[in-house]
Amino acid sequence: IDFAALRREREARHGAPSSAATAASAGSTTDVTSGGRRLDGVEVESSPAAERQAGPVIYVGGACKDASGHHALRPAAVPPSAVEVDCRKSGTEVRVRGNVATLTTGLGSLHDRKPASDAECERVVEFLQRDARAIDASLRRGESVWVHCAQGFNRGPGGLLAYLLLYTDASWDEACGALKAARPRARGRHNTFRQQLEQLADGPKANVLLADHRSLDIRDGGNDPCDDDRR
Repeated sequence: IDFAALRREREARHGAPSSAATAASAGSTTDVTSGGRRLDGVEVESSPAAERQAGPVIYVGGACKDASGHHALRPAAVPPSAVEVDCRKSGTEVRVRGNVATLTTGLGSLHDRKPASDAECERVVEFLQRDARAIDASLRRGESVWVHCAQGFNRGPGGLLAYLLLYTDASWDEACGALKAARPRARGRHNTFRQQLEQLADGPKANVLLADHRSLDIRDGGNDPCDDDRR
């Protein structure tokens, strides 16, 4: 997936200025993030970091508490425009296959504990697959996503790992590395649902054009300060 192209297409639809146009209007001589030629005529090469910033962003983490004490609010690091993927619960989902759209019953709530039966293991896998589909759908539309749970340790990171394993070229080790690089406190190899995630890693990838995991812009979405001392 060319995430930079998706972002440019989305900006064109909404009339947002490109980075080059913004720099030109300000009289800047810095290089354009997509690489090529600087505004002062000097040729430059695009960097991996600049390419990541050109596309949609994945924010992974927890949520802040509302007045009732529920983890429901966005941390300051997450912009309002990011599409929410709450890895703690699953409501009614619209699935599209070809030209046919169907409604499927939600999975309910996913508790942060290891599954104790085969049925619970299957349900965790379904949750992870649901999270991965939701993340992929938003990214393909050029939208940033907020992937989260309550504290940002297990379920939110687990949903992101599922996406990396199913919809990108990442291996298990590469997926864990990408997660930890963005949010060090997230649990990758020590995730509560490691067994189910490794099951996804050993299975087939999604039947779509896979994204290059190295081109993704994954950032720490933060969490409620009250959870900073919890692990």
